[in-house]
Amino acid sequence: MQVPGMMRAARLCQIVLAVAVAIGLGSCSGDESPSGPTPVCSIALAPADSAFPSEGGTASVAVTAANGCPWAVSTAVDWIVVTSANSGTGNGAVSYTVRTNPDPQSRNGLLSIGGRNHTVTQGGRPPVVCTYELSPVSAAVDNEGGAQSFIVTTSAECAWSARSDASWISVTAGGTGSGTATVSYSVAPNNDVADRTATITVADRKFTVTQTGEVAACRYSVTPVQFSPCMPAGSLVANVTTEASCPWTATVDSSWIGLVGGRSGRGSTTITIAYGDNYDAPRHGIVMLRWPTAAAGQNIHVMQAGCVYAVSRASFNFASTGSSGTFDVIQQSDPVTCGGATQDQCVWTAQSTVVWITVTSSMPRRGDNPVAFIVAANDTPAARTGSIIVRDKVVTIVQAGR
Repeated sequence: MQVPGMMRAARLCQIVLAVAVAIGLGSCSGDESPSGPTPVCSIALAPADSAFPSEGGTASVAVTAANGCPWAVSTAVDWIVVTSANSGTGNGAVSYTVRTNPDPQSRNGLLSIGGRNHTVTQGGRPPVVCTYELSPVSAAVDNEGGAQSFIVTTSAECAWSARSDASWISVTAGGTGSGTATVSYSVAPNNDVADRTATITVADRKFTVTQTGEVAACRYSVTPVQFSPCMPAGSLVANVTTEASCPWTATVDSSWIGLVGGRSGRGSTTITIAYGDNYDAPRHGIVMLRWPTAAAGQNIHVMQAGCVYAVSRASFNFASTGSSGTFDVIQQSDPVTCGGATQDQCVWTAQSTVVWITVTSSMPRRGDNPVAFIVAANDTPAARTGSIIVRDKVVTIVQAGR
């Protein structure tokens, strides 16, 4: 038995069906239309995610979709920049760039493509290892001081400060900073004789400043300033006394004087003076010590004893046949104190100037001694002249021709 409501519904369906059949739209059976429903787009992304270092980079995502299926691209972060088209249909690709990450923390972002997400992960900036270099690494300043500077070189992120460890050095500019910069400093005058040294510390580096003392305040003394050695070679020592940083130089005016050791230096020292044998006339040499003060320097005088000589005969005459002869050499030291009690300290040699005169006495000789010699026969008709030399004395020998 049908209820009244159901009967009314059935009747309504019949009426609608009749109208539908009349206009060709279908029936009340619930069948789908011949064209079917609109299809749903299915989109796939490859890869699903990408990772980048802090420096960033570029990448692309392949989009797989049915023909005619539309899709759009978007991102909510400003460090992912889409460089290809922002939309497409069907298969395609999306290109993008990841900007540099300036922060030490890593970060994540999404690239939305047709409702699908491509995840982008980027690492943080690695920690900066700060290293510092100074150029130059030191400075030498005169006693008057003044303004100076040096350069600190490091990465822009690296901070530093400059600090003097002495009251006479003041950092005037660039006391603090980061990255590469110039440090300016001022050095006060040094009114002391002594040199001084201090440092300016920048991070883990040290800049060294050396300042000379005021040499005009140096005081010098030399002892002794006069030597009188005897004839044999030897050495002498003079003492220079002054403050540790006070400079000096030493030179000589004679070739027979030599300086053992350095010819310049600072502070107190000993000057060793070497000299050679002297059996000729007495001689005088000077060692000149100089320094930069009003006094200018001091001379050391070396007056070496010598010898004076005499011969018993100044000349001889021989016949053409030749012969032998002798003469005496008499010597004395000057001053006589160097000759000893017997005055036999002068050393000398007799030398012939020609081949036909032969000195037969052994040489060299010391003190007063004779000289023996032989004159060879002259086979030529012409007379001839020769000599025997003893230090500054000349004995002339004339021989007749045949």
